[in-house]
Amino acid sequence: MMPRTAMLFAAALWLHAGAGAAEKVMVEWTFAQPGQFQGWQANGHIQGAQVAQGVLSGRAVGNDPILEYQPSLNLVASPWQVIEIRLSANRDGMCQVFWSNTREGRYGGFSGAKTTDFYVVGDGAMRTYRLLPFWHREGKIVRLRLDLADGMEFALDHVRVVELDMPPVADTPHFQFDQGLAGWQAWGLGRLWLTNQTLAWQSATHGDFLWAPPVPWDASKMNYVVLQMAAAAGREGRIYFATDRQSGLHSLAFPIISDGQMRYYNVDMLAAPAWQGRILALGVAPTDAIQSPAFIRAVTGSDTPLGPPQLKTVLFALDTATPRSGKPATLKAIVHNQGGSIASNLQAHLNLPRNLRLLRPLVPLPATLAVDEEAQASWQIQADAPGLYEAALQVTAPQAEPSTASARIIVPSTPPPRRPAAYVPPPQPVRGPWDVGVYYFPGWRTASQWHPVQRFPERQPLLGWYQEGLPEIADWHIKWAVEHGITFFAYDWYWVKGSRQLEHALHDGYFKARYRQLLKFCLLWANHNPPQTHSLEDSLEVTRYWISHYFQRPEYYRLDGKPVVIIFSPHNFRSDLGVEGTRRAFAAMREECRRAGLPGLFLVACVSGPQEAAEEGYDAVTCYNWAALGLRGEEKRGPFSTLIEGYHRQWEALITQGRLPLMLPLSGGWDSRPWHGETAMVRFGRTPELFKQHLRQARAWLERPEARPRLLPAILIEAWNEWGEGSYIEPHQEHGFAYLDAIREAFTSAPAPHQDLAPVDVGLGPYDVPPEPPGRTAWTFAQDAEGWDNTMNCDAVKVEDGVLRTLTAGQDPALFGPPMQASASHWTKVSLRLRLTPTAGPPFRDHAQLFWRTKRWAESEASSLRFPVEVDGQWHDYELRVSENLRWRGIITRLRLDPANRAGVRVELEEIRLAN
Repeated sequence: MMPRTAMLFAAALWLHAGAGAAEKVMVEWTFAQPGQFQGWQANGHIQGAQVAQGVLSGRAVGNDPILEYQPSLNLVASPWQVIEIRLSANRDGMCQVFWSNTREGRYGGFSGAKTTDFYVVGDGAMRTYRLLPFWHREGKIVRLRLDLADGMEFALDHVRVVELDMPPVADTPHFQFDQGLAGWQAWGLGRLWLTNQTLAWQSATHGDFLWAPPVPWDASKMNYVVLQMAAAAGREGRIYFATDRQSGLHSLAFPIISDGQMRYYNVDMLAAPAWQGRILALGVAPTDAIQSPAFIRAVTGSDTPLGPPQLKTVLFALDTATPRSGKPATLKAIVHNQGGSIASNLQAHLNLPRNLRLLRPLVPLPATLAVDEEAQASWQIQADAPGLYEAALQVTAPQAEPSTASARIIVPSTPPPRRPAAYVPPPQPVRGPWDVGVYYFPGWRTASQWHPVQRFPERQPLLGWYQEGLPEIADWHIKWAVEHGITFFAYDWYWVKGSRQLEHALHDGYFKARYRQLLKFCLLWANHNPPQTHSLEDSLEVTRYWISHYFQRPEYYRLDGKPVVIIFSPHNFRSDLGVEGTRRAFAAMREECRRAGLPGLFLVACVSGPQEAAEEGYDAVTCYNWAALGLRGEEKRGPFSTLIEGYHRQWEALITQGRLPLMLPLSGGWDSRPWHGETAMVRFGRTPELFKQHLRQARAWLERPEARPRLLPAILIEAWNEWGEGSYIEPHQEHGFAYLDAIREAFTSAPAPHQDLAPVDVGLGPYDVPPEPPGRTAWTFAQDAEGWDNTMNCDAVKVEDGVLRTLTAGQDPALFGPPMQASASHWTKVSLRLRLTPTAGPPFRDHAQLFWRTKRWAESEASSLRFPVEVDGQWHDYELRVSENLRWRGIITRLRLDPANRAGVRVELEEIRLAN
């Protein structure tokens, strides 16, 4: 380690009022002396570590390659410090810097909450990565380490920590630029200048943004960041911020209109869960379009929206995924006033193309729309002929820019007339030379589970918002799968020390389906388990369960005659048992299968790098998803095209560098906004054509003679129905059967012409889950669960004697309530009557948590209330003052109750209600 006191200047990376801002080097490590590691040490998952020719180099060959600075640091932490890493690599990958103020704890002070991720470009060029850890809450930094990507050959030139010389703290929540830059600076390689009393900005790379001077804002009084800005290109802008409550740099994306016109953007920061406490730093990326200028006239922190009314059509779509010519359908619109003034004289102008007729208006828009309110309109329409149509809507109001939206409507050619069917028509299977598997997520049993997805109507399945677990639903899935070349489903399956959840799709649906013999199945053990729940004994117990319930079935998918099980988290096994313990457990599981007359057990690990899981006894590797591949730095949004490019590079690394055969994984996309709100990762631009390209790339690898020994004769797609994560190929409203048709074309030799039937074509359905009364605000469980259901860490709920009962199975048990429509302003409290009983040991005190979802943001830690509970076998009444949370606002659309914080608690809920 070589500390420096010299001041360095980096005008290209940090501009201060148009000049270079001073940076003080706090600590620095260079590798100028051969053999001198400067206190850094490589662990056993880095091969050939050496210091020569001015760099520390090596190759990551294991599942956890680490370079750690071994001596103790004593670096006083501040918000304005930057970690600078200069390195080259031969392959892309996500790397991490871990930091901590202690050496105590399970991982010696390190944890997942104390990390800064960065994406390394694997082109062999030496690059400088400047990271903003915002690690100020640590007080001081004692430990520091660099985690590299598996399989990466690297050369590290230097690591340093520098302190930025920041401008004075701003004394205003309002920034205008008539007197200059007002202390604003550029982070990254972008260009900042002033023109006509307006900030002008042009980014050079992803991750460039503008920073305000330090802003001591109270987040509770600054709910909105209001921008007056114009952009000529791009899809979205982004607000960056840091707080005194959490480490790290956080961000929130917002959509922009890229027409070059100056307009207001009221960005609701409460959608970002980290927007709490005191805001220390604020940044703006006005557009995601690289090299395209954008202009900012003003930036304001406010507790309310500002400016004129601003209309946004947040939904415009059919209410059915199966429109047919000659049959009426309903077209719906939801309009939101995002501006700072009331919108009056609201008008909706519907424009329909030829052969798509308006039969009658159903629900008109109201005359006025208050600030931050929504309104609905609907029309009954009919297509006179099959075709691809685009309906257009324009909503207007005085002083507001018109809001325009379009709805893409596919009306397929109707099948030949046929008599209504009594059941799902028999499938006509096709297949090719390789197995095609698809992950299946069993999460669609209740209205509550579907509710977050319904704001994304393009995802509506052709089966409607179906009630999963019905054999008839499973038979439609089987029919559509096998008619397009899919040979097996890999069902997400949950087990924590004997507790199981979400079995309905497999046990109640597939096992009772008429056509199940046409489609194989296997298990993905989604072992999101608490620590210390994997053991040799539990491994044998779960294997015995598999043997008695699954492996003896003729439909179970096998390789080399052995039943296949995919392990979602090898890390959790390794963490509990170690490498050797995991090998012993797997050997015992295989022996248990042999004792049952099976030839063994074929275990496949989900990994992210070539050497992961190679020493632990797995037979092969794959993944569930690699959703972040192809993103740069801290990006959370990027095109699907770069995702499939990232997959292709990852395949090559696993095939050429890995030690285990690969089952080629493929992605159906990623856009988890229904689950995670606007802070979610989004891979936009997903199309059937790009998916077909993805499939063809996979087939090309399977056809390479030199690659065949390294590949299993199968591919595995994520996923059939991850509707909330945005990874789905099941037929749906936006693209119909196009994703399945792509599989049929790429992986079978079946003729392209074929007939795809939906239930409506044979007089079957609808299969929608029964709706729950939206006005309900109290649940007493007099006869049934009243729409409440369990999630992964709770056993199935049941109702007895007016009480809802379940058993917790992990550290994050949750009960989800049904969809609701309750104005937060009308209710100040949530009351519940709860009895919690330990299944073993004495009574104890624990914590429960109530979450809520609104029309504008998803459940998060920020929109929740934690409260103490007694786990003592006695009834207790709890009254939660939810109105004291700033995010208890707008329309509450769902509640979630986490009744305890550990496994093995019997939960009894007698009542839950909103109160004043």
